[in-house]
Amino acid sequence: MLSDFLQVGAFVAVLWCFVTAVRRAARGDRWALWTLLLAVLTGVHYLVGLTHLLVLDIREMCELTLHTRFDPDEHVETLLPLSNTCNADDDLVPAYVNPALAVLAAATLAAGTATVTRALRARRMPV
Repeated sequence: MLSDFLQVGAFVAVLWCFVTAVRRAARGDRWALWTLLLAVLTGVHYLVGLTHLLVLDIREMCELTLHTRFDPDEHVETLLPLSNTCNADDDLVPAYVNPALAVLAAATLAAGTATVTRALRARRMPV
């Protein structure tokens, strides 16, 4: 129980330090701040989805969590999109992971494009 609290506390502390560093790096540019924060959220979400691939005994995990049989002929494990199938119909990676990852990646790309566009326009405008 205590180790769970320590892990959560360490995660919050690292996240707080990162947000503080990002705010200093962005120096008031909101688009740069959003780009960095969305990039971090995308990375964290990918890592959370990746934890569903870390299984020691795939047969046991399929039977215990999904209550389904494991078919070695239909087993596929991919990193993008995240997938760890038990059979042709069941996947250990939750269904929301890949669509949310796509939305976060698209939002990061859009914010990054806006950041670069604003920086280029600011450089061209004479003061």
